[in-house]
Amino acid sequence: FVAAFVQFLVLGTLGEVLSVMIRTGSRRYPFGAAKTVLKALGWGVLGVYIKGMFLAAGAGTAAIAGALALPLPGADAGLAARVALALATSTLMNVMLGPSMMLLHRLADNGIDRLLGHPGIGWAGLDRSMATLIWLWIPLHTFTFTQAPEVRIGIAAALSMVLGVVMGWTARTSTKS
Repeated sequence: FVAAFVQFLVLGTLGEVLSVMIRTGSRRYPFGAAKTVLKALGWGVLGVYIKGMFLAAGAGTAAIAGALALPLPGADAGLAARVALALATSTLMNVMLGPSMMLLHRLADNGIDRLLGHPGIGWAGLDRSMATLIWLWIPLHTFTFTQAPEVRIGIAAALSMVLGVVMGWTARTSTKS
């Protein structure tokens, strides 16, 4: 949990910084010290939450498979069986647990902005964020769950940073259109 906190604190914050810089076309660091610290802490807390989601999804998938008398692939299973288990785990996590993480993230962002005297984004675009659970995060976390358990959170943190860059680039190009 400490590693999840640190990895998301660093990579999630970096992704958000890069997203703003790319979106605005500025080479200046976009946040003041207080906002940086609060954003970093928010990302760290999200990392702990996501670590819990990963554990709950893995245990939940195993419990559902057991209740249905379905076999779970072992460590020596073939690629197809590992991908099937990873897809089931990713789907369970993103459909059942993902929306609560998205809401927590938005509440944290709005709370940080309001604490610093800014209006915040409110709930605008939350529907689009929720949709990414299906078309983006299920496939990405399927890949993540095919990896060794000790590297999964690091991969997820790196993916959050990459997503920040992609979001910044997409917002920049859509603004120019």
